Amino acid sequence: MPVPSDWPQQLRAFVDKLKADPNRPLGDEPFEHFVLAEAAPVLSWEAFLNWLNELEGSWCFRGQRQASWGLHPSQDRAVLVEYEFKNSSGYYHLDRKIEERELLFQFKQRAHQFINNLPQSNDLSSWLALMQHHGVPTRFLDWTRSPYVAMYFALEEEAQRPERHSTLWAIDLGWLEGKAREVLLPEAAPSDPSGPKAGADYLNSLLDRVEKPVIVSIDPQHADERMTAQQGFFLCKLIPQASFSQILMSMMIHPSTPKRPVVRRLEVDATNRIGFLKRLRAMNIHRASLFPDLDGFCRSLRLNSEIKAKEAAQEAGPSISDLRKML
Repeated sequence: MPVPSDWPQQLRAFVDKLKADPNRPLGDEPFEHFVLAEAAPVLSWEAFLNWLNELEGSWCFRGQRQASWGLHPSQDRAVLVEYEFKNSSGYYHLDRKIEERELLFQFKQRAHQFINNLPQSNDLSSWLALMQHHGVPTRFLDWTRSPYVAMYFALEEEAQRPERHSTLWAIDLGWLEGKAREVLLPEAAPSDPSGPKAGADYLNSLLDRVEKPVIVSIDPQHADERMTAQQGFFLCKLIPQASFSQILMSMMIHPSTPKRPVVRRLEVDATNRIGFLKRLRAMNIHRASLFPDLDGFCRSLRLNSEIKAKEAAQEAGPSISDLRKML
């Protein structure tokens, strides 16, 4: 879908209305107005490619199985407390800083018993990346520079009812990193920002001491094979108590709204899942290539069996005589 010519004016009008309303919605509710979403799920691989061709500049992508899921790091989901009493109900989050410190301490205590070649003690981003890799909740959100890898993760497992739609998110990475530099301008930057070591040290210092309404991209020094295979990196919000969407909205509002969409979303209907996965497999994008270990290989075999069974279900079934022979 081409970008509506009046999209910047629509967003600006909504933001003005939001600021003028003293009872304006809190939380993530307004976020949908900041995202350019396709009106309907894509129905073909060609439609997906056409959507990609509309993206100008450098973008990053994230695939999610359910269209209804928001952009929430695993830490936010893990520390969510939902309560219900006789006269009230609601939710809140445990203190994310305290929870991260405790998990990081416990992980560092025991990781050496299972893993060789651990990161240096002060390399916070690499430690959080390693924790994320092994399923510990962190403030990191996984993204990839490849839309095809993101599409695989959106479709690897079948979307559940009621919507049966998966989602591909896209963020203009050039815009995001430019906005981050603007917000962080007063902070001490590395003398050689192009040097990977200086850049990683700079980000580590931000993670450890800075709280500003900004999302930064993280390429840890201690990357693993999975990140390389997936063209992966992380996005991380620097205010723990705010949601990822809230900070994205803040970056899009201050000091002015963007002149073109910088956050986009595409849905894929479950009926197209097997066809898309076959296309991706032909591009060597499958579980075994993205997770180059025995677990990834075995899950790839399982998915191959599912694809084979789904394809067979679309063909005419065996005759009565064939069934008798099978028995």
